[in-house]
Amino acid sequence: MAVQEQQKVETGARPIMTDAGIKARTGKGWDEWFAALDKAGAAGRDHKGIVALLNENMGAGRWWGQMIAVSYERARGIRAMNQKCDGEFSVSVTKVMPVGLPELFAAATDPKTRKDWFPPGAFEETSRTTDKYWRGKWKKTGRLEVGFYAKGPGKAQIALQSNKLSGSAAVESERAAWKKAIGKLAAMLTG
Repeated sequence: MAVQEQQKVETGARPIMTDAGIKARTGKGWDEWFAALDKAGAAGRDHKGIVALLNENMGAGRWWGQMIAVSYERARGIRAMNQKCDGEFSVSVTKVMPVGLPELFAAATDPKTRKDWFPPGAFEETSRTTDKYWRGKWKKTGRLEVGFYAKGPGKAQIALQSNKLSGSAAVESERAAWKKAIGKLAAMLTG
């Protein structure tokens, strides 16, 4: 694992779902999965290697294999919360708003209204598809991905992900900034 900001990774992190939930869906509880992965030497593999082991040798399936691998990596201190398999960190913030999808997309992406809700920092748009997504470079080295989703009549969701963060402190700082910003956007649209 690439350690950034001398990131401390705690062992014993809770799995993504309950023991009863994983057992109901895969036939094995967390203790069984983790013991099987330990026995197979998974702690010495990268994420792709752990997933391959789960899929090819243990019959977990593609989706469950990914989820089990992430939970295993967190439990064994190989990966921290909000850390991706490439070592980078990311954080997501979402909110459903009582406005239609076109109205939400326009308010969020229009440079005139963006200044009223967007947090400080340099943003350079790289791509957009109307009413679907908006992406760009964020604060020199980061990436911002914003998705827009219809959630029924007169309701739409914004789902923002800030990528390429340096560690847990940066994750929490970005989370707080984007929660505040999306709150301002919601107030702007409903006030």
